[in-house]
Amino acid sequence: MNQDLIDRLQRAESTPYGKARSALLEDVVRRADAAGEDDLGFYSRLALVTAYVLGGEPRKSLVPFARCVADWDAEPGRYQRYSHSFHWCFKYAPSTMTKFPEVPLDRAYDVLDDMERRWQLAGHSMHAVHHHRWLVAHHIGDTVAAAEQFRLWSTAPRDALSDCAGCDPTSKVHHLTAVGRTADAVALAVSALSGPLNCNGQPQDLLTALLPAYMAEGMHAEAVDAHRKAYRLHRVQVGDLGLHGEHIAFLARTGNEPKAVELIERHLNEYDDPPSPYAAMTFAAAAAHALARVGDLTVRLPKGETAPAAELGERLAERALGSAAQFDERNGTTHHSEVIQAVLTAEPWVEFLPLSETARRARRPRQAAPAPAAEVSEPAAPTGRGWLDRAEDAWQRGVPEEATAAWRAFEEEVPESEWTPADRARVLDGRGLLAQDDPELALEAWREAIALYTETGEEVRVLRDRGRIGRVLCWTGQVDEGLATSEEPLRWLVANDEPHRRAHWQYSLATIYAAADRSDDALRELAGLRQRTGVDEDLRAAGAMVECDVLARLERFEEAEAAATAALGGSADSQRFFAYKQRGWLRLVLERPAEAAEDLSEAVALGTGNPGQEAQVALAQVQLTRAYLMTGRPLEAAETGEEALPVLGDVPELADPLADVRGLLIDAYRALGELESALTKARELLAAAPSEAHPAWLGMVRQDEGLLLQQLDRDGAAVDAFLAAASSYEAAEQPVEHVQAVRLAAQSAQRVGEVDQSVELIERARAVLGTLPSADQEVLFQTAGVEWDLAMIALRRGETDTAVRYATQAAELYERGGYDDMHAQARLLIAEYGSTDVQPVEQLFASLPAGHELWHRAGWLLVDRLEAQGRHQEATALESRLAE
Repeated sequence: MNQDLIDRLQRAESTPYGKARSALLEDVVRRADAAGEDDLGFYSRLALVTAYVLGGEPRKSLVPFARCVADWDAEPGRYQRYSHSFHWCFKYAPSTMTKFPEVPLDRAYDVLDDMERRWQLAGHSMHAVHHHRWLVAHHIGDTVAAAEQFRLWSTAPRDALSDCAGCDPTSKVHHLTAVGRTADAVALAVSALSGPLNCNGQPQDLLTALLPAYMAEGMHAEAVDAHRKAYRLHRVQVGDLGLHGEHIAFLARTGNEPKAVELIERHLNEYDDPPSPYAAMTFAAAAAHALARVGDLTVRLPKGETAPAAELGERLAERALGSAAQFDERNGTTHHSEVIQAVLTAEPWVEFLPLSETARRARRPRQAAPAPAAEVSEPAAPTGRGWLDRAEDAWQRGVPEEATAAWRAFEEEVPESEWTPADRARVLDGRGLLAQDDPELALEAWREAIALYTETGEEVRVLRDRGRIGRVLCWTGQVDEGLATSEEPLRWLVANDEPHRRAHWQYSLATIYAAADRSDDALRELAGLRQRTGVDEDLRAAGAMVECDVLARLERFEEAEAAATAALGGSADSQRFFAYKQRGWLRLVLERPAEAAEDLSEAVALGTGNPGQEAQVALAQVQLTRAYLMTGRPLEAAETGEEALPVLGDVPELADPLADVRGLLIDAYRALGELESALTKARELLAAAPSEAHPAWLGMVRQDEGLLLQQLDRDGAAVDAFLAAASSYEAAEQPVEHVQAVRLAAQSAQRVGEVDQSVELIERARAVLGTLPSADQEVLFQTAGVEWDLAMIALRRGETDTAVRYATQAAELYERGGYDDMHAQARLLIAEYGSTDVQPVEQLFASLPAGHELWHRAGWLLVDRLEAQGRHQEATALESRLAE
């Protein structure tokens, strides 16, 4: 067989399903035909059929499938070695034909009849045949035929051509749900989900099929879990457009319309190039239903365009109904029109089903403001400068709306020509207080007020405005000027101003000390504030928050946590948001991630939806992502980190937390088995890395990229990633890490057959190790690893004596370093290839803990050695022990 074609075929089959894999297989088919490699061409066409079906282009599968059928029938005996693959590909055809209304239904029935004939001829169970007859009956809405085929399918024995342990129950769940047997659907699926599911479409297809059944049975938590797990897998797979529609429908019927719109926007580009008309119809109907429920909203379309939700929904509904009519015309029924109409008019399952802990918390009623202690009568409206008294009193009581109205009333009632200098100064005070989101305007107002108060001899008011100016200067980073302006005035006001004002001034003094890093002074003032009686609870909570920040800066984390707890006593959601956010971060630092997750979930729930707080919420989500990872909840970590990404990416100043959350997402995706997503995030991190990024950090991320490529069986690309990591570690003057990266590159090179390159890289690593202290533990480990790598290469080349020599050197080094598992592995290689004696294997086996992987391997080697020496009774006894 042509080795070049085999290499091309292997490369194609290691590429993820999609147009790239299909194109590589098309190339192999063309080359095989041109070279007269009929066997390879037949196998490659079968692989291409599967690639088209699983890669989102099922219609294309019909041509190579027809060619394979013709070749098989022309020479039935020639291709028997591919019998299983050939019969398996038969199963794709009936399903594919139903999804294209232009394909006559008779062709699907003809294929089913041919399928049944071939199954009988080959002696296969009719299990798969009845399954696919059910599929066609279910598709056209023939409930009688579907029920009968379901019965036959459920009673026929499974065999090697039956769908897998996940796909077979998926179809049965669809049937049981359609006939109202949702409890049976759930019971069937639970059994399937409890076992291993390794199919390309599982478990996500089964979980998606379960959504209506779970909701019908009131299993809301299970439905949410199924949606979250399944959609994460669907969204990165090609050809799943129709299944995206099922998730959109679930979201729209559970009060999660905004999330449904997110999915619509994400997948509209796939709708423009759908895998089949049936998938497009399913998606369009679900999307139209969701868009009809969101009201006045603009939807982002592909290529940067937008459209009103209602208008887009109407267009999608029209297309879905038009497609349904085409299917019905082909099928001679009204089934699909009825199904699509039911989707478009579906009622909600529940008013709202939270999809996450933060969503659940966000839906709770906000903390109610404390009720007034007693009924008080509305005071009579003042006149003249009485409005200024009212404004100042309201501001002091923490009622800014009343204060604003009073200042405005004064300006409207009293002509400016009648204002005294003191009146003007008091108006300016108000303008400054109301303009603190515009520091320059506030400072200008208070400075003008000070000049007027100085003229009128009102020294206390001068000191108050100096205190205000100093605090704003500190907020804006002008700490030295702020301190010089306000320290002495604030100290005087704390001691001498009207009693009800003193706590506020003490809080201000503490904040400027905190800004100036005068931690002891700040804590002294905050302690004084804490001891005061009659202090407003919101002010007390604000002081506790400042105290928390100061203590955290001093790394007095337990005390800071207690202060954050005190800060939760405020009534404002914004205050409580920051208190929960800070306490959550502190609990992460204190290595209590479960408690941290609780606090950070609460913070995100309190902050979500508050204008101007988006960046702070995203920062809390970064920490929540970390907490979820630390508590073994990678799904929640992934979803939370993804929610933070868009906000962080829009703010250049948040580049560091953006890099942080991308790194966390790599870990979350890896834990979820979403290696492609993890690789994407690693590459985003590298692409966004600033020119001044530390080379050690770059080395770590590049090595992560290489490890992910290794796991994805892309070792050729992994070599380049590891070598880039090695260069970064070399620039960072981290020689041990440099050696590790070079060794990883060598291992990947070996896997793709580049043995000479692998040896060259290992020798490069050996040279670096030769310059380092040999007694260092990490150097010792890497030196042993180099010897082990060379042993593996020698084995690959069939040079067993050389392999034993290198393994012996590795074993000595591993033993010296205390690396017991690696030492045992090296001894096992030596025992297996170094001699045929029983004793070394017996000694190794006796030294290993029972049940250990190496214990099993050494045990089976010992069985072989005992048999070779005729010690059959001992070998049988040991074999029984190993099999227990």
